[in-house]
Amino acid sequence: MWEQIRSNQIRSVVLTIGMGALLILIGYFLGLAFDSAIAGLVIAILLWVILSLVAYFQGDSILLGMSRAKKIKPDDHPRLYNVVEEMKIASGLEKMPDIYIIDDPALNAFATGRNPNKASVAITSGLLQKLNRDELQGVMAHEMSHVKNRDVLLMAMCGVLLGTIVILAYYGS
Repeated sequence: MWEQIRSNQIRSVVLTIGMGALLILIGYFLGLAFDSAIAGLVIAILLWVILSLVAYFQGDSILLGMSRAKKIKPDDHPRLYNVVEEMKIASGLEKMPDIYIIDDPALNAFATGRNPNKASVAITSGLLQKLNRDELQGVMAHEMSHVKNRDVLLMAMCGVLLGTIVILAYYGS
């Protein structure tokens, strides 16, 4: 198991470095098209830095706002709150993540937040109605593992890197 985890970590680093190199190449060639390779590199890196800062500091708020997620308190949905609290203790996280419900019949749940201390978990009302307590524990345990392993931060940063590449490629075509 540890070998697989290490392999996945190495793949993530290689993928991220490869995407960074592609960003630099696109910026360079975009700059060449406008007679200044350095200006293209600067624009590409500046765009990436700005988008990364927005994603890092406001990405969770943007995602939860776009999903129309509503933050709940322990009294609003005691079973869900209790399950998340159990999974927080079981996972060894220091801080209880904020809990959100999205009014949607679709079956979905996700975790967001840049680190375990600023984490949130969201679940749709459809999934909440469909699952029994054991199934709900499984879903929340899965989401808590994303929080604990900082998968959300990696996905956000890679998503921003990819988005920057797409924006530059669009303007370069």
